[in-house]
Amino acid sequence: MSEDVLVGDVGGTHVRFAIARRQDGRIVADNFEKFAGDDFARFDDVLRAYLDRTHARVGQACFAMAGPVQHGSVTLTNRGWHVSEQELRAGFGFDDVRLINDFTAMARAVPEFEQSSFDSILPGEPEPEAPKIVAGPGTGFGVATLFHDCGNWHVLTGEGGHIAFAPRTDLEWQLNKILLQKFGYVSNELVSSGTGLAPVHEAFCEIYGRPVEDLSPAEMRKRADEGDQMFYQLILIRACTVMGAVGDLALANGALGGVVLAGGVTERIVDFLKTPEAIERFRERGPMSGFLEKCPVVLMHDPEAPLIGAAAYYDQELRT
Repeated sequence: MSEDVLVGDVGGTHVRFAIARRQDGRIVADNFEKFAGDDFARFDDVLRAYLDRTHARVGQACFAMAGPVQHGSVTLTNRGWHVSEQELRAGFGFDDVRLINDFTAMARAVPEFEQSSFDSILPGEPEPEAPKIVAGPGTGFGVATLFHDCGNWHVLTGEGGHIAFAPRTDLEWQLNKILLQKFGYVSNELVSSGTGLAPVHEAFCEIYGRPVEDLSPAEMRKRADEGDQMFYQLILIRACTVMGAVGDLALANGALGGVVLAGGVTERIVDFLKTPEAIERFRERGPMSGFLEKCPVVLMHDPEAPLIGAAAYYDQELRT
């Protein structure tokens, strides 16, 4: 992929764009721009804003979208935008457009980065040829499986963040009961993602008999750090939910190549992910507890990763 490709990371909160190419064996990118999704009614509008601002003129594009892509189109899970490859080609004159899931891009980025780009959450010994899980909560909860075959990296995606929440403690069962009554189904995404924070906060206030306050995630974290047990337990349960979920996914997929966590929420609670409670939630698997004993968990926090991954995915698709 020596030619430029326009890449985008279209999330529930922000939209990022860049122009990328493979150069000397590496994906490099420039012309980075970030937009607030709430400022635009449609994806076409924010894409037009980027093209107008940068004066970029490229014939190829690959956009990583926060939602399930089916038959070349997607409706964002946490935003009402509907986007299709066919309409983008017609509306913007692209020669080729690919829409992929955002965690397809995140997963495909992993092999493009050096080990120094990852922070350790749980040390281990990854098996070189084994699959990896790439997952984590942001606005939603993305999940992908990365595996190597015939000289190429491949990504399997689904909607694994919507797997059912599995409460273990008394407090988690109380939380599950309240959320179940309100929503009818309680997923890991609901408990741990940015979208689910408000209803989880409300449920905790009901459990603790406290009034609901209008607090930002940063303010909740500050309360927890100052010793407020309600907010400490709220964040701890979210961290345990993340580690339990990726442990389930690693177990189901034989992902002894390790787990790569990503997503904005993950970065904000990384110290809680390292607590004994969260580590136990990852490793404790009853008679199969030994299976994940050496499986490492790391954090990827490079904001450019989905853009690099979209370019790497597009480059590989052109070559195969």
